[in-house]
Amino acid sequence: MAARTTRRPAQLNRTGLVLVGALMVAVGGAGLARGAGVFGESRATGRVFSGAVRRYAAGHGWFWPAVAAAVIVLALLGLAWLLAQGRTGRLPGLAMEPDSAGGRTRLSGRAVTDALEAEVGEYPGVRTARARLVGSSRRPELRLNVAYLRRADPAELRRRIEEEAMPRLSAALGRESVPAVVRLRLVQGDRAETLL
Repeated sequence: MAARTTRRPAQLNRTGLVLVGALMVAVGGAGLARGAGVFGESRATGRVFSGAVRRYAAGHGWFWPAVAAAVIVLALLGLAWLLAQGRTGRLPGLAMEPDSAGGRTRLSGRAVTDALEAEVGEYPGVRTARARLVGSSRRPELRLNVAYLRRADPAELRRRIEEEAMPRLSAALGRESVPAVVRLRLVQGDRAETLL
């Protein structure tokens, strides 16, 4: 069982959110401070743009349409980023090898993970098992989260996942092995402990 984690997209998301948040707080704070008269009464009651900017915008008809286009592009980028946050990364299905008639066989990713969850869920002491396939049809990867009770033996649980469940999954997908990240978590009133 290969344990790999790819945290780069999550780190990029967090970094991007921190930068955007910091920029918005700075701009909003500066606007509030100006309106409250922190920079002087004349700035608080004065126009937002200087005379030079107003003259430039009045002399160039393309200025405000360009500003509007830039704002629309930024809004669309923000919307795309927001929609990307809702994606689970779950692999909906896997294309199997084409048959001799030229057709393709597609295996439901949910069916595979349901079978794995059912198998691991029956191991002694397992409370819940949640699995999902991520990646691509050519290179699927497994994410398995197992919540177990105090009476379970985590070493035995790991051994069974590694020696029984994972080989069955690999065989079902027609692969020698499937990279996996397995997380074992102690539950039922005990402090959660991640062991893998």
